Amino acid sequence: MTTTPVRPPSPRRPDHDVRRFADDPLRWFGGDRASMHRLPAPDLAALQLAALRMRFTELVDRLPVVGALAREQNLDGIGALDDAAQLLLPHTVYKSYPPSLLSQGRFDQLTRWISQLTTVDLSGLDTSGCDSVDAWLTLIDDHTRLRLAHSSGTSGTMSFVPHTAEQYGLLYEIVRHDTVPAGTPADEPVHVVWPSYRSGRSGIARHATAMFEQLSRHSPDHFHTLDPGHLSADLMLLAARVKAAGGRPGQVEIPAALREQRDRYLAGRRSAPEAMRRFTADLAERLRGERVVSLSLWETYHEWARAGLDQGLDGVFAPDSVLMPGGGTKGSVLPDDWAAQVARFAGVPSVRLVYAMVELIMLSLVCPAGAYHVEPWIVPYVLDPDTGRPLPRQGTVRGRAAFFDLTADVYWGGFVTGDRVAVSYDPCSCGRTTPRVEPGISRFEDDDKITCAATPEALDDALEYLADAAL
Repeated sequence: MTTTPVRPPSPRRPDHDVRRFADDPLRWFGGDRASMHRLPAPDLAALQLAALRMRFTELVDRLPVVGALAREQNLDGIGALDDAAQLLLPHTVYKSYPPSLLSQGRFDQLTRWISQLTTVDLSGLDTSGCDSVDAWLTLIDDHTRLRLAHSSGTSGTMSFVPHTAEQYGLLYEIVRHDTVPAGTPADEPVHVVWPSYRSGRSGIARHATAMFEQLSRHSPDHFHTLDPGHLSADLMLLAARVKAAGGRPGQVEIPAALREQRDRYLAGRRSAPEAMRRFTADLAERLRGERVVSLSLWETYHEWARAGLDQGLDGVFAPDSVLMPGGGTKGSVLPDDWAAQVARFAGVPSVRLVYAMVELIMLSLVCPAGAYHVEPWIVPYVLDPDTGRPLPRQGTVRGRAAFFDLTADVYWGGFVTGDRVAVSYDPCSCGRTTPRVEPGISRFEDDDKITCAATPEALDDALEYLADAAL
């Protein structure tokens, strides 16, 4: 990051500069991370509107579900940011395929379904050799620029969000600015601690690969993981189905190819506390006083800290290390001082809480005032929970969070979440001018029943078309 602030270009620029903002916002802001959150609000809104119009023009006729929504609502252009609220998709669109496609291993039809949600040509993919979700995801990774990020499958099926390799690279080039001291050579590897599986394709596991590439610079000696293995999508789906069956494994048929993986996983779970204890002790020996960067879930961090503190280990890393807990409690019960325990174990003044989700290419680190500033390439919406209509972009408004990710160039970046939020559009005491999500984020009780600004009839027609296209 440059040490001298760079004034960003005017938002009233030719189309190719708007494209640069949407495709590579760090470059558009002159490589200056601080300037990305200090653009005057009217200028940022004008810039976002220009980029949103560009994405609409380029994608509306190439993504059937978006085109169907636009036609049903007679929307042929974007005149204001709030116009796009009619085109915000429920996050459930990313699992709108017939569930039988997964249970029966119909990866040809699953490919046909996902091709309706992206402009990337998948017609040449030969799925005949795919005998698992993992194999299907590997095929797409190896032969396209897509990096599908899947959900945990807790509903009995999985969401698949069609991000790209370029988006993850972009995100972690920016995260490097947030976590690595200015002046550090660009090719210098950073110690990354990842207290989970070495790789995977879930929403969070995709971040492990990006951190290895962008922060550790592909250096195995700088990437420290609890488990050197791969987090299997098939096992995650199996676990979700067992849970849905009331925790009775006998009610769920387990394919022979998965039994060995399941047995290894269960053995690993039984030894997890001891594995975490050894992992923590080893890190304390090898990385004592070193600066590290880490990202994980709240509960994982708490387990990690307890494994260290119970062994008398505290102040392990350099005080300028960056630990980024995200995801909330995920239904677990944590002590009120869990974050303080993590900070004491790690030896940092405090952890840096992060607001993120699988659908967004964004990691919003908490600011000194305790809020999560929305990145400038993300257009935030707060929707009335009952009507789905966008609330005014002024002051502090409360409702359902929705976002449009302007970096999405091969899929539609607008979607509605299950998060209940308060968003403030006033300048923050930390000096940033970008809108911010206030602390105290919670979930709506039934986030599969989402009300958005699209008319119910238009949305139903679009999603029905999408499901039919998979068959």
